[in-house]
Amino acid sequence: MPTARAVAYIRVSTSEQADSGLGLEAQRQRIQSYCQLKGLQLGPVFEDPGLSGGKPLASRQGGSRLLAEARRTRAVVVVAKLDRLFRSVADAANTIADFDRLGIQLVAISEAFDMTSPYGRAMSQMCSIFAELERSMISERTRAAMAVKRDRGERISRWPPFGWDFGPGGKLQVNGEEQRVIKYILRLRARGVSLRVITSTLNRRGIVCKRGGRWYHSTVIRVLARAA
Repeated sequence: MPTARAVAYIRVSTSEQADSGLGLEAQRQRIQSYCQLKGLQLGPVFEDPGLSGGKPLASRQGGSRLLAEARRTRAVVVVAKLDRLFRSVADAANTIADFDRLGIQLVAISEAFDMTSPYGRAMSQMCSIFAELERSMISERTRAAMAVKRDRGERISRWPPFGWDFGPGGKLQVNGEEQRVIKYILRLRARGVSLRVITSTLNRRGIVCKRGGRWYHSTVIRVLARAA
């Protein structure tokens, strides 16, 4: 039976470097001892010396290399303590959920967090739930912020909607010519004219879209939805 392969990560902040219990060499030795005990073949040990744990793992030099190697080889990821990898609950939940999805096992020696065991796998599934919750909360906050900006007439995208232009400070201001086109579209629709006929009428009359292109069925739908 082939020996399972492992990769490791060690980190120490500037303030922790004098602490022999948290130093890079102490972490390295603990990881080596664990891998020997468990029969894991230890490969690269990625490190971030003198770096705060406040930065997300993927944005650290050693952390990003660890993630790339783990995703490439599906090796077991071993750390001396879980806080060497994460300080943010969101970062931990998202990364562990990603590991679980890819079949990458994570071991944190101090906390006995071991995704190779049934308990560890259950914990990883809980992390997946929290990761999904965090993504939903971020999405909800983004939608709420966009709604406030929209109500204030502030810029929320690269292009203003048809009928409007961006003025000073990104504020929306009326585009009179385009507003007349919107009223024309609304009149046609009120008469029961189909979306397809409206589209062809606009193109036949040489009326252009916001960025100077042709009208399409979907473009007319968006204009009507905004007008409503």
